[in-house]
Amino acid sequence: MTKNLVTTSIHGVAALACTLLATTVFAQAESPGYCDIEAAHNTLLVRPGPGEEPINDINWFARPVPNPDGHWIVGYAMHDQNYLYDLTTGKRVAIPDKSDAVATPDGKYMTVPSFYTPDGFVRFYDTSVLLDHLARGEDASDVQPLFIHEHEGLRQVFYQSLGHVESTPDADVYRMIFSGTMNATGFRMVDYRFASAGGQLTVTSSEPIPLCPEIENDLMTPFISKDGQYVAAYTSPIAEEQYAEGASLKIYRIADINYDNGLAACEEVVDFGFAAGKADFRFDDNSLAFHISNASYLAVFINSGKVYGQGDGAGILNTDVMVANLTRDEDGVINGVSGVRRLTTTDAIGSGSYFPAFFPDGKLYYIYHPLPKMANEPRFEFHVVDPAAGHFDKNLYGDSGAIAAAQEIGGLWTSSCMDTEDYEFAAHELPFFVYTMTAEQCRALVHDADGIPGDERTRLAETCDAILN
Repeated sequence: MTKNLVTTSIHGVAALACTLLATTVFAQAESPGYCDIEAAHNTLLVRPGPGEEPINDINWFARPVPNPDGHWIVGYAMHDQNYLYDLTTGKRVAIPDKSDAVATPDGKYMTVPSFYTPDGFVRFYDTSVLLDHLARGEDASDVQPLFIHEHEGLRQVFYQSLGHVESTPDADVYRMIFSGTMNATGFRMVDYRFASAGGQLTVTSSEPIPLCPEIENDLMTPFISKDGQYVAAYTSPIAEEQYAEGASLKIYRIADINYDNGLAACEEVVDFGFAAGKADFRFDDNSLAFHISNASYLAVFINSGKVYGQGDGAGILNTDVMVANLTRDEDGVINGVSGVRRLTTTDAIGSGSYFPAFFPDGKLYYIYHPLPKMANEPRFEFHVVDPAAGHFDKNLYGDSGAIAAAQEIGGLWTSSCMDTEDYEFAAHELPFFVYTMTAEQCRALVHDADGIPGDERTRLAETCDAILN
């Protein structure tokens, strides 16, 4: 008797878990149910709903759009066309340009990077105009930009994120970072000042400057915090894109901005200790959401039905969503992780949950694709969840002894609960199966295991309690 692992919200976290191949199944255990995964069921909304127009394509990511009504609105692209999608009401309309529509954190402006605009320059739109079209259900694809940044150094940039670094009654300053261009790699940063006087809007911008050269082997996965002071990025000790020991998701503080020298220097403030990517800061910057993959730890995403990824695992990628709560020092600087949990687990090859992002109210959404692309089959969904509705566990990567013990426990769990004939888990993937269990289930697993000396059994049981309580 077997049961497939379904996509669901679950107890605990796997900060870097190997999600499962389609042939992997979980066995019913005769002993205490450590093979059963405790479901939290914290999904609040799924779109499209029954009878609604399906989404059969998504170009890259989807980003939140803050709005006066507090609705859960996202910007996404489908078949090289940007859309606004009100997940609260189900309304959806086209907006300008091809992809990567990203709102400023205050929701005033919508931006599109130059790679996806007709003239190859970065564009800003008045979000209120786009939202008005959405409310009326009218196509907004012909709305004109209120500002075009005509700068040759920003042609062909893509994958932007924005922080709101200053707000006064008369002006707002936004910080935008880009993943690179077709001609240059590395993060780059621009500050934009939007000032209003006498009913006139004036936009000024800094020169684009390199950002965070301290990031080891920039692998093009940056996201800036909502206050514009931090950057989350995947790093690696090697330039190649496959997984390597020491690869890790990190947070950097933007420590020194010098436009005269043309550089923004950063300092590392958090090393998660595990590989993950595509992170998003909560609007108060006190939590970070990200996704992980079974085979490619850098850039896992889907565009026009094609699965993209790096390394030997490209093409067999599964993704899942994680969230971590952050700590701060006495000066308010982010300095660590207080707890982590896993929000989804996915079992089918070519399926997954990815690109998580926060709404202003603290709820989180992600893109879910349940099946590989088939002709005219509805494929993509947006799931809204409450990331706070559940138990957060200890990040075991803060303790080398816990990592080693968790690796043993993970090996016990996979051998007891999974059919692993078609997939051999890498050593660094095993520890995170601990997070599929409660502390009680974990202790029962250790108790039932054969051939473990008494002292070792005690040590492993203590690890269960240390991580899961």
